[in-house]
Amino acid sequence: MSVSANAYMRLAFYDLLGALFAPPDPEGSSLHTDKLFARICDMIKDHFADPDFGPCDVAVKAGISLRYLQKLFTTRNSTCSYFIQSVRLDHAARLLERRSFLKTSQPISEIAYASGFGDYTNFIRKFRRRFGHTPGSHSGNHAEPGRISTAESAT
Repeated sequence: MSVSANAYMRLAFYDLLGALFAPPDPEGSSLHTDKLFARICDMIKDHFADPDFGPCDVAVKAGISLRYLQKLFTTRNSTCSYFIQSVRLDHAARLLERRSFLKTSQPISEIAYASGFGDYTNFIRKFRRRFGHTPGSHSGNHAEPGRISTAESAT
Protein backbone atom coordinates (compact mmCIF):
# COMPACT_ATOMS: atom_id res chain seq x y z
CA MET A 1 0.00 0.00 0.00
CA SER A 2 1.26 3.48 -0.77
CA VAL A 3 1.81 6.03 2.00
CA SER A 4 -1.19 8.16 0.98
CA ALA A 5 -3.50 5.14 0.77
CA ASN A 6 -2.26 3.96 4.15
CA ALA A 7 -2.93 7.40 5.69
CA TYR A 8 -6.39 7.48 4.10
CA MET A 9 -7.24 4.05 5.50
CA ARG A 10 -6.06 5.12 8.95
CA LEU A 11 -8.29 8.20 8.83
CA ALA A 12 -11.23 6.14 7.57
CA PHE A 13 -10.66 3.68 10.42
CA TYR A 14 -10.62 6.52 13.00
CA ASP A 15 -13.79 7.99 11.50
CA LEU A 16 -15.47 4.60 11.78
CA LEU A 17 -14.38 4.20 15.41
CA GLY A 18 -15.57 7.71 16.18
CA ALA A 19 -18.95 7.00 14.62
CA LEU A 20 -19.29 3.74 16.56
CA PHE A 21 -18.32 5.06 19.97
CA ALA A 22 -19.51 8.67 19.83
CA PRO A 23 -22.53 9.42 22.00
CA PRO A 24 -25.72 9.59 19.98
CA ASP A 25 -26.85 13.06 19.00
CA PRO A 26 -30.20 13.49 20.79
CA GLU A 27 -31.49 16.02 18.29
CA GLY A 28 -30.20 14.19 15.26
CA SER A 29 -29.19 17.48 13.75
CA SER A 30 -26.34 18.17 11.43
CA LEU A 31 -24.60 21.27 10.21
CA HIS A 32 -26.89 21.24 7.16
CA THR A 33 -30.12 21.05 9.18
CA ASP A 34 -28.85 23.68 11.62
CA LYS A 35 -28.14 26.06 8.74
CA LEU A 36 -31.53 25.29 7.17
CA PHE A 37 -33.27 25.89 10.51
CA ALA A 38 -31.45 29.22 10.98
CA ARG A 39 -32.48 30.24 7.46
CA ILE A 40 -36.09 29.30 8.21
CA CYS A 41 -36.04 31.34 11.45
CA ASP A 42 -34.66 34.33 9.55
CA MET A 43 -37.35 33.89 6.93
CA ILE A 44 -40.04 33.90 9.62
CA LYS A 45 -38.54 37.03 11.18
CA ASP A 46 -38.72 38.72 7.77
CA HIS A 47 -42.38 37.81 7.10
CA PHE A 48 -44.08 37.57 10.51
CA ALA A 49 -45.99 40.84 10.03
CA ASP A 50 -48.16 39.22 7.35
CA PRO A 51 -51.16 37.81 9.26
CA ASP A 52 -51.67 35.14 6.59
CA PHE A 53 -48.07 33.88 6.86
CA GLY A 54 -48.05 30.41 8.37
CA PRO A 55 -46.20 27.10 8.34
CA CYS A 56 -47.33 26.20 4.81
CA ASP A 57 -45.88 29.46 3.50
CA VAL A 58 -42.64 28.85 5.38
CA ALA A 59 -42.31 25.38 3.86
CA VAL A 60 -42.95 26.70 0.35
CA LYS A 61 -40.44 29.55 0.75
CA ALA A 62 -37.84 27.18 2.18
CA GLY A 63 -38.43 24.66 -0.60
CA ILE A 64 -39.16 21.79 1.79
CA SER A 65 -42.21 19.74 2.66
CA LEU A 66 -44.50 20.75 5.49
CA ARG A 67 -43.73 17.44 7.20
CA TYR A 68 -39.98 18.12 7.10
CA LEU A 69 -40.57 21.63 8.46
CA GLN A 70 -42.57 20.13 11.33
CA LYS A 71 -39.76 17.65 11.98
CA LEU A 72 -37.16 20.45 12.14
CA PHE A 73 -39.16 22.20 14.85
CA THR A 74 -40.16 19.00 16.67
CA THR A 75 -36.52 18.00 17.15
CA ARG A 76 -36.09 21.37 18.86
CA ASN A 77 -39.16 20.85 21.08
CA SER A 78 -41.25 23.49 19.35
CA THR A 79 -43.60 24.04 16.44
CA CYS A 80 -43.43 26.43 13.53
CA SER A 81 -46.72 28.04 14.55
CA TYR A 82 -45.46 28.63 18.07
CA PHE A 83 -42.25 30.20 16.75
CA ILE A 84 -44.18 32.54 14.45
CA GLN A 85 -46.47 33.52 17.33
CA SER A 86 -43.45 34.07 19.59
CA VAL A 87 -41.77 36.36 17.06
CA ARG A 88 -45.02 38.32 16.70
CA LEU A 89 -45.45 38.69 20.46
CA ASP A 90 -41.83 39.76 20.94
CA HIS A 91 -42.28 42.40 18.25
CA ALA A 92 -45.51 43.62 19.83
CA ALA A 93 -43.82 43.86 23.23
CA ARG A 94 -41.01 45.97 21.73
CA LEU A 95 -43.56 48.26 20.06
CA LEU A 96 -45.48 48.60 23.31
CA GLU A 97 -42.28 49.43 25.20
CA ARG A 98 -41.46 52.03 22.57
CA ARG A 99 -45.00 53.42 22.84
CA SER A 100 -44.64 53.70 26.60
CA PHE A 101 -41.15 55.22 26.43
CA LEU A 102 -42.14 57.83 23.84
CA LYS A 103 -45.52 58.35 25.53
CA THR A 104 -47.38 58.15 22.23
CA SER A 105 -51.06 57.41 21.87
CA GLN A 106 -50.64 54.74 19.20
CA PRO A 107 -53.63 52.39 19.48
CA ILE A 108 -52.82 48.93 20.77
CA SER A 109 -54.90 47.45 17.96
CA GLU A 110 -52.55 49.10 15.47
CA ILE A 111 -49.59 47.48 17.24
CA ALA A 112 -51.36 44.11 17.12
CA TYR A 113 -51.94 44.37 13.37
CA ALA A 114 -48.39 45.63 12.76
CA SER A 115 -47.14 42.55 14.61
CA GLY A 116 -48.98 40.16 12.33
CA PHE A 117 -52.10 39.48 14.36
CA GLY A 118 -55.25 39.56 12.26
CA ASP A 119 -57.55 39.31 15.29
CA TYR A 120 -57.24 41.84 18.12
CA THR A 121 -58.99 39.63 20.69
CA ASN A 122 -56.66 36.74 19.90
CA PHE A 123 -53.69 39.09 20.30
CA ILE A 124 -54.87 40.20 23.77
CA ARG A 125 -55.38 36.58 24.87
CA LYS A 126 -52.00 35.37 23.57
CA PHE A 127 -50.17 38.40 24.98
CA ARG A 128 -51.66 37.92 28.43
CA ARG A 129 -50.86 34.21 28.38
CA ARG A 130 -47.24 34.86 27.39
CA PHE A 131 -46.40 37.93 29.51
CA GLY A 132 -48.86 37.63 32.38
CA HIS A 133 -50.47 41.03 31.85
CA THR A 134 -52.47 42.89 29.23
CA PRO A 135 -50.82 44.82 26.40
CA GLY A 136 -52.26 48.04 27.86
CA SER A 137 -50.29 47.57 31.07
CA HIS A 138 -47.07 46.63 29.28
CA SER A 139 -44.51 49.35 29.73
CA GLY A 140 -41.26 47.44 29.48
CA ASN A 141 -40.94 47.23 33.27
CA HIS A 142 -42.37 43.72 33.28
CA ALA A 143 -39.91 40.90 32.91
CA GLU A 144 -40.97 37.87 30.96
CA PRO A 145 -40.60 34.75 33.12
CA GLY A 146 -37.09 33.47 32.57
CA ARG A 147 -35.87 36.65 30.87
CA ILE A 148 -34.34 39.83 32.17
CA SER A 149 -35.95 42.94 30.80
CA THR A 150 -33.76 45.69 29.40
CA ALA A 151 -34.86 47.98 32.24
CA GLU A 152 -33.50 45.54 34.83
CA SER A 153 -30.26 44.79 33.03
CA ALA A 154 -29.40 48.49 32.81
CA THR A 155 -29.28 48.81 36.61
